[in-house]
Amino acid sequence: MRDSAIPVPYESTLTVKSDWLDANGHMNVAYYLSAFDDGGEVFFRDCGIGWDYTAEGQGTLFMSSSDLDFKRELFRGDRLRVETILIDWTPKLIHTFQTLLHADDGFFAASAEILFVHVAFGDRKSAPMPSAAQSRLAAVERVHRGLPRPKNLGRKIEITRTTES
Repeated sequence: MRDSAIPVPYESTLTVKSDWLDANGHMNVAYYLSAFDDGGEVFFRDCGIGWDYTAEGQGTLFMSSSDLDFKRELFRGDRLRVETILIDWTPKLIHTFQTLLHADDGFFAASAEILFVHVAFGDRKSAPMPSAAQSRLAAVERVHRGLPRPKNLGRKIEITRTTES
């Protein structure tokens, strides 16, 4: 964990790999979640609860809920930018919102709203995060709280009927 400036937003870059494609010739839905997972690591590592923390064996984060929203197709070789912001947190929970953008053309490809729960490896039950992580999350929250809220944050999934439907 570092004491430096807090990124607004946290950013990572990835490239769509050939094995991420499906029979439609575009990036398969499962790899969008994988891209969000990989792209969010910079945020979790900065907060002291990334994969290095997990490897230490005391605790980890489990995804407990997610909402993915797809807008544009992505193809082999496309460079991606994953942006992560903190929406909220408690000592046991983290709520993030991530945006997946085409790094070269800048278009919005997808978003992910995710709720994570911190789990202790000893009994595999929810447990408070280490105090250093909580302190960093509090600092990140103070900065990210001022960001505009994403349009589809907390969206409800439904079929909206009109007279034309």
